[in-house]
Amino acid sequence: MTRSRPLIVGLLGILLLVSCKKETVRKEFTIGNETLNVMMPTSKEVVHPVHGKESWFGLGSMGGEGKTNANGVAQAHVFADNTTTTTVNLNIQPAPKGSHLVAWLQKPGTIERVRLDVLQNPLNDVRHVITVDIDKDLRAYTDVVVTLEKASGYSDTDPVYAKGTLKQRKR
Repeated sequence: MTRSRPLIVGLLGILLLVSCKKETVRKEFTIGNETLNVMMPTSKEVVHPVHGKESWFGLGSMGGEGKTNANGVAQAHVFADNTTTTTVNLNIQPAPKGSHLVAWLQKPGTIERVRLDVLQNPLNDVRHVITVDIDKDLRAYTDVVVTLEKASGYSDTDPVYAKGTLKQRKR
């Protein structure tokens, strides 16, 4: 039996080598293209092709409230024409059926809020994102709030699931 063991191992090795074929199983093709515009400073300033020069930039981390596990980042740009572009990227469990997560900008120390929009999670996982342009200078609204809103609409009692604060960054 000891002599046949190397023979069996050798035959199995040869069998494995012979069974390995160089064959492509996966074929790749392009479904479509998507272009994302990202505001990046060039020569120490950001200039939007439509809204002009950036006059204010805020950036802040996001975290869950209470027992909600969440993390992410929010950023806002104010441009020369007073347009505010806000982006919220948040990792959080998807909203329960019949409700959705809504991002807001809030003036610190007040209950005054500006609704951004419903957070989108196209892959139906924890990654949520929203980018919104608002034709108003919102640099005073530095608190970012995410609430759980029922499909029936906004209520003053909608629970807050995540919060963050935008801090001005000099470029």
